Amino acid sequence: MENTQNGLARGLTLVTMFTLMTGAMVGMAWAILANVFLDRAGPAAVISMMIAAVLCIFVGLCYAELCAAMPKAGGEYIYVKRGLGNFPGFFAGWILVLAYASMMPGECIIIGRLLNGINPAFPPALTGAATAVIFTIINLLGVRISGRIQFLFALILFGGIFLYFGAALPKLELANFQPVFGRGLGGVAIMIPIAMLGFMGFDILPQAAEEINAPVRKMVFLIPASIVFVAFFYIIVTIANSGIQHWEILAQSKENIPILKPVTIAMGEKGATIIMVAGICGLLTTMNAFLLGGSRLLMAMAKDHQLPSPFGYVHPKFKTPSVGLIFLGAMGVAGSYVRELIVLFDTASAAILICYVLVVVSVMRLRKKEPSMERPYKTWGYPAVPIIAIVAVIPTWLIALSLLKKWAAIVFVGWIVAGILYYFASLKRSKG
Repeated sequence: MENTQNGLARGLTLVTMFTLMTGAMVGMAWAILANVFLDRAGPAAVISMMIAAVLCIFVGLCYAELCAAMPKAGGEYIYVKRGLGNFPGFFAGWILVLAYASMMPGECIIIGRLLNGINPAFPPALTGAATAVIFTIINLLGVRISGRIQFLFALILFGGIFLYFGAALPKLELANFQPVFGRGLGGVAIMIPIAMLGFMGFDILPQAAEEINAPVRKMVFLIPASIVFVAFFYIIVTIANSGIQHWEILAQSKENIPILKPVTIAMGEKGATIIMVAGICGLLTTMNAFLLGGSRLLMAMAKDHQLPSPFGYVHPKFKTPSVGLIFLGAMGVAGSYVRELIVLFDTASAAILICYVLVVVSVMRLRKKEPSMERPYKTWGYPAVPIIAIVAVIPTWLIALSLLKKWAAIVFVGWIVAGILYYFASLKRSKG
């Protein structure tokens, strides 16, 4: 198997990459947080998801241009560094590490709750921590193994969601959707940042671009394709959740797995089991993808001396960034004991939206700074697409910031301050 410049192996195909991206996006927040989504926006959450998908496509097209031009591990960090300079590049990478570090424990918390719902003998925190350890080991053993596992779990995940919608469709009642704008237009707006987080996963492609055994020009089209594909599944599951019973019932649910009641109405007890299995697979696909993407980001930054050098270590046999994987796995283990799941997702949302803006600005900057740069793919509709992306993402980011609870805001600001201090301390040491 061919190795890359960083010592990684080209063990991914276009199909396994697509399942890594879509599996990273979907997870099981659609089941565990179904009540939160409806409580924030009512059935109009579907509109929030549509808006978020369109905005993410605009951002994703900008990602596609830079990914085609620089198919290297590190993604956003590499793009922003080349476009805007060393410090903006470091900042993009540093804030993205926060997003990955928030999402990993988020998935561990969900799987802990899920298995506890199936059997109370499974302690939620311990179960989530054990899952983080298992998937860290799987990723340590090589990208080809994790890619194949991802493909299998993604088939079960999306198949289960589609079966649920098919069973719910003949039982939907229009009265259950009323009032559609149950939380007003403000609810729709508040839901958009979280919906955009639901599409966080297309950035796995830039992180793992070095490891795909396919032409660059083909791989970049996975970005818009994955967003459209996932948007379809988010929309149909939200429609089913809203219409199988009155949506306020689900919005007010306090159950660990609130989606099980509407699923049972649509599919019976066996259907609930199907959704549980699909949900577990969704959690595992997300965890798998974020371990892969986050570890490559840490590796790229370390090789540029922007993070401690151990993060740049690649295992000579398995061709995986071992230290980065262990770090993210440890974050998943520790975060399994956090209680407020939505706080982690709000934090990740605020972080990833900053990266979106920096990447889009980098596209525009590089068009002027390096007009002769080889670009196998150029963003469609330039400069309208990047301008629309920036105009849309900035207010969405402000909404995301307003949703941060006190301790989450402290962590968010503290992470940024710590990064700035670390960067300039490292710069001073290198000059000394």
